[in-house]
Amino acid sequence: MTLQFKVKAEYKDIIFDDFKTDIISGVRRKWKRRKLKSPKIKPKTYLKGSNSLYFYFKGYDIFYKKSYPFTGNYGDYRLNYCHYKYRDDYILVGLKHNAIKNKSKDKLYEDTLMLLDSIGIDIESLELENKLNRIDYKHDFECEYRPIAEHQAIMSIYSKSRDSYNGVYKEYLKKGTGIKYKPTSSYTEIIIYDKEQERKDKLKKKKKTSHIELELKEYKNVFRTELRLKSKRLYYNKKHTLKMDKTLDNYYNEEVADECFKRYVEPIFFTEPFYRIDYALLAIQSDRRLTKKEVEKLCKLVIDINKKGFTRAKAEYGYCDDTFEKHIKLLRDIEINPLCFDEDIDLAILHNFTIKEVCRDFSIYDEEHEELRLEFINEYGF
Repeated sequence: MTLQFKVKAEYKDIIFDDFKTDIISGVRRKWKRRKLKSPKIKPKTYLKGSNSLYFYFKGYDIFYKKSYPFTGNYGDYRLNYCHYKYRDDYILVGLKHNAIKNKSKDKLYEDTLMLLDSIGIDIESLELENKLNRIDYKHDFECEYRPIAEHQAIMSIYSKSRDSYNGVYKEYLKKGTGIKYKPTSSYTEIIIYDKEQERKDKLKKKKKTSHIELELKEYKNVFRTELRLKSKRLYYNKKHTLKMDKTLDNYYNEEVADECFKRYVEPIFFTEPFYRIDYALLAIQSDRRLTKKEVEKLCKLVIDINKKGFTRAKAEYGYCDDTFEKHIKLLRDIEINPLCFDEDIDLAILHNFTIKEVCRDFSIYDEEHEELRLEFINEYGF
């Protein structure tokens, strides 16, 4: 999560001088400041939009684009500040998991303001609009039944999922620990990865402590699904989809988190449990709600997806896209996930690791809900 604070116009130069003269503690420049050269061509003033002026030089306006960035780390917080000559200045405060855990939105905001005040930033110089620059939602799935087989099944499902969807494109993470659906522009990012392995990789260079050992124990056999909504997506949601301001009050909400997972993650991994391919075929063939012709088509469809992957199977399907989507819906109506895992894996069925009901904590809070999770497992009998 990243909170955004706009610097009031009359304080811009004052705050910038405070950063430059080390009044703000614990920050450093990202790179050396370069002296701006005078342009050879005189600037011309143009109208852009409604009553807004900008300066145009041949190529681009180096005065408008040039920024002086500073950054600082404060335990579970990270600060970024950029000063522009002709643009508004913003202070961005990134909050790590431990800074968010078990806190209300009011407490989060209060703690962030206390941090800014403690490092020398005058709170009166900021516009306190409760704005967000980014928010991450997560589901943590623990492989607790048969960890090795479940891990193999998840990796198998990765290889069958869509190559792209709605402007995000699949790519594999280094060392094969997960996959990422990355956009061509900074809107939405979906990443699913082995959290235990990610912690091990990050902690290799650190000295071994009891804190690190506890952290590794906490994430043992855990796969995390993260949905990252960046500034452009939050702004787009304000204008088009969710129709609400990009504030902490609006987005630090379980119902909004559920809606975002439904909108961005469900079309890729669906919500039904994952079956081993042979069990999926058996479930289709034994379902009395289907006609003989539907059984044949659905069996062929899941076999094609299992062999070729979702994207290629759709491209080579013998019917139009509408019919393909109709058959996918028919599969889901009988509680069969179109994505199956390979037959050589010693597991019959796997919970859908992207839905909150089977994950050990919810999207943005870490409240205990073990009873709800056990009820779900007991209801489905696995």
